[in-house]
Amino acid sequence: MYELLKTDGRETGKNWKPKALRSEGWIPGVIYGKEMEPVHFKVPNMTLKKFLHHSGKVFEVEVTGYGKHLVNLQDVQWDHFGDTMIHVAFHKLQAGQKTKVSVPIHWVGDAAGHKAGGVVHHAYNEIELEGLPKDIPEYYEVNVEELEMNSSYHISEMTPPKGCVFTTTEDIVVVSCHPPKKVEEPAEVTDEVATPELVGEETPEVMEEEIKKAS
Repeated sequence: MYELLKTDGRETGKNWKPKALRSEGWIPGVIYGKEMEPVHFKVPNMTLKKFLHHSGKVFEVEVTGYGKHLVNLQDVQWDHFGDTMIHVAFHKLQAGQKTKVSVPIHWVGDAAGHKAGGVVHHAYNEIELEGLPKDIPEYYEVNVEELEMNSSYHISEMTPPKGCVFTTTEDIVVVSCHPPKKVEEPAEVTDEVATPELVGEETPEVMEEEIKKAS
């Protein structure tokens, strides 16, 4: 039912140093939850990347020596460049207990307002759902084909997946469509340069006339 990620558990008596693990191509991680001791594990870097890329939001993690655990991804820590994982944390779930999970939104169709020249604005890329782990989908699909110009879809107009509810208490706008903003044309600049008027200064002709009168 659930996708399975296989990992290696921490061996008793061995001190795992995260820096050393990462230099050998491993990513250290932990599984935690209510009424349980944290379970520490390591998993190959590329294995984890590939798994998280295609897995759903709820899956199983098998840790050597510690069995299988139903989890969801809680947190990923990255290096200061933001492109390399350095630690991962999973939250332990109970199959018969409801949980809250944020799932990605998949947009379907071409909005009618977009066809008329409008711009579609996706206010959210994820939506939080509450339900049993088995009912949490990999993603939530929103069809925008009937979204007209100057209109929007509120969450109250949407139907949550079977067995789940939306957790937000506000009637948020999830997606909208509006005309594109007009860009004002810059003022036209001419090559003509106005000659400033001389104030308080006499022209050479006037000065020559004044000299003749004085003589």
